[in-house]
Amino acid sequence: MLLHRVFLHDPSAAPGQSGHATYLHKPQGAIRWDNPSLYDAWYLAAAAEGAVGETFGNLATWSTDMLEHPTGLQRAIATFSTPDDLSLFDFDDAGNLQRVGMRPSQVVIRNKAFTQGKAAALFAETQDDGDRRWAGVSWWSFHRPTWRNVMLWGTSARPAPLSLQNVETLTLASTGVVEAARALTRPLS
Repeated sequence: MLLHRVFLHDPSAAPGQSGHATYLHKPQGAIRWDNPSLYDAWYLAAAAEGAVGETFGNLATWSTDMLEHPTGLQRAIATFSTPDDLSLFDFDDAGNLQRVGMRPSQVVIRNKAFTQGKAAALFAETQDDGDRRWAGVSWWSFHRPTWRNVMLWGTSARPAPLSLQNVETLTLASTGVVEAARALTRPLS
C-alpha cells in the first residue's frame, strides 16, 4: 500500500533529520489521534491529493506562497510503501464504530480529548501472541470524505512500518495539487 505526506523539504537533510521525509516533528500532542507518551503518530493519506488537501484544505485560494516556507524550505510530498496486509482500525466501518462506542459525527468533530482516548485504547489492544492488534487507524477526510487518512503509530521498539519510495517538490502544476484543488474547488493562482 502506498501512503503520502506533505512536509517541508530540505534536500540536504539526512534521514530522520528536520527537512527529510522521515523526520517527525515534535513535540506531538495537538492532533486528534496523538498520544506522545505512548507512540509517535505518523499522519498520512492513501492518495497524494488527499495529503495535499489535508494540508491546504483550509485555505480559500491556493498559490505558490502556500508551497514556500519563510525559512526558504519548499513543501514536498513523500510517498511511502507499507505492507498491504497492515492491520488498521477503520473508523469508516459501522461495526468498528459500534465496537468502540462511537457515532460517525464523533470521528469528524475535532474533539482531541475524545479521539486521543480512543486511539490510546486501540494502541493498547494486543492479539493472543502479545503483538499489537493494530498498526494504526484510518478515517475519512474532514475536507473530502472519499479521501482516506491513516495514522500509524511507531515506538522506539517498533517504528512505523514505512519505506520511503519517492519525494516530489510540490508546484501548482503537481498532480496532487491540481487534483486536490479540483476536488475542493480551490482556485489556483
